[in-house]
Amino acid sequence: MLYILGSIGAGKTTLTQMLAKDMGVNAYYEDVENGLVKDMLEEFYSAGVESRKRVSAMLQVAFLTVRFQQALKAVREKNAILDSNLTSDFIMCTHLYERGEMDYASYKAYMALNQIMQGQLDSEPYNGKPDVIVYLDIDPEHELDEIQKRGRDMEDVRKDPKLVDYYHSVNKAYKNWAAGGYVQAPLLTIDRDKYDFVNSIEDRNTVLNMIEQTLVDYGKLTQSEFEQIKAERAEKFNDPAPVAS
Repeated sequence: MLYILGSIGAGKTTLTQMLAKDMGVNAYYEDVENGLVKDMLEEFYSAGVESRKRVSAMLQVAFLTVRFQQALKAVREKNAILDSNLTSDFIMCTHLYERGEMDYASYKAYMALNQIMQGQLDSEPYNGKPDVIVYLDIDPEHELDEIQKRGRDMEDVRKDPKLVDYYHSVNKAYKNWAAGGYVQAPLLTIDRDKYDFVNSIEDRNTVLNMIEQTLVDYGKLTQSEFEQIKAERAEKFNDPAPVAS
């Protein structure tokens, strides 16, 4: 399994889509329209700090449930990609608790549930931990621009300027996690301010090659598989032919 991690608006879903298409593998996404989370997520954003306090615990449990169900499928597949996973859920839940937007009893119950689910994954006949984690590191102001571009009404900082502080705090939580030395899987950091894989073919190719080379290095792709993926990439993405110079 590959985990794609990053703060809100970092480009997790877009990169997951690109990587899954490039490699020809299954992808699992954060499903904000899922019936377990949709209404609670809207309530979470509805009134700032107060609404986050009201629903944060149950929202995280709901997300955790969906992510666990996805992981149970992904763990049986070769190089399945998840942009929504138990690690990202843990980071967000811990962050909400540290902000005072989740009480200790709820946080303790959540942590027990998270550990039980991870234990269940680890007891599968397959390895329940990610083989590689890709972290998208993004500047907080760049992140704000990306959040606004995707146009979700509940995330609009023009309607609730206090969301800026929340988004910046989430960004910092992910940076702190990445700097903390994750040891359960190799961690590959992609500089989102340097590589615009959304709009630049060159940057997309660079980022995909970085990730896939890491999979080769750790025995999750063969070199011949990697070369085949690169050879077929332009056709998969319908890239224009290079202009002769």
